[in-house]
Amino acid sequence: MIRPLTLAAGAVLFAVSMQAAMAVELTETVTTTAAPAKVWGMIGKFDAIASWLPGAESSPADKGDTVGSVRVITLKAPGSPTVTERLTASSGQSYSYTILKVDPKVLPVTDYTSTIGVAPAGSGSTVTWHGSFKAAGGADDAAANKAMSGVYRAGLDNIKAMAEK
Repeated sequence: MIRPLTLAAGAVLFAVSMQAAMAVELTETVTTTAAPAKVWGMIGKFDAIASWLPGAESSPADKGDTVGSVRVITLKAPGSPTVTERLTASSGQSYSYTILKVDPKVLPVTDYTSTIGVAPAGSGSTVTWHGSFKAAGGADDAAANKAMSGVYRAGLDNIKAMAEK
């Protein structure tokens, strides 16, 4: 009788640990009246994120738009915290990157990968920003998702505003 109970408890613990290890998926979009070429011209350079992401002060990249390039985003916040990212892919009007280093107090995520891209939408365009990550720094999935969603929304809303000027 003890053995089935032990197996059941083990199965529950395994299921909980597997769920905790699963990545959070987040996708945010914005549609703009601006043509894809105009929007991509604003956001397509890996080192240009500081020009459209509110809260980013600078974002130099050591190898420009070459896959493997590393950018360091310095944030407009006390202590000038940074986020270090590597460009992992670039194709057409999208690129993918991963976070190499970030203080979880700044962004409570780990194992972060993301893609941002522009696609035609009628006479305008849609920008899609997708990320996959795990919660870090004591945050739960909901807190990590809320933090990243806030970053994505701020960036996408600003892209729309800038593109439609």
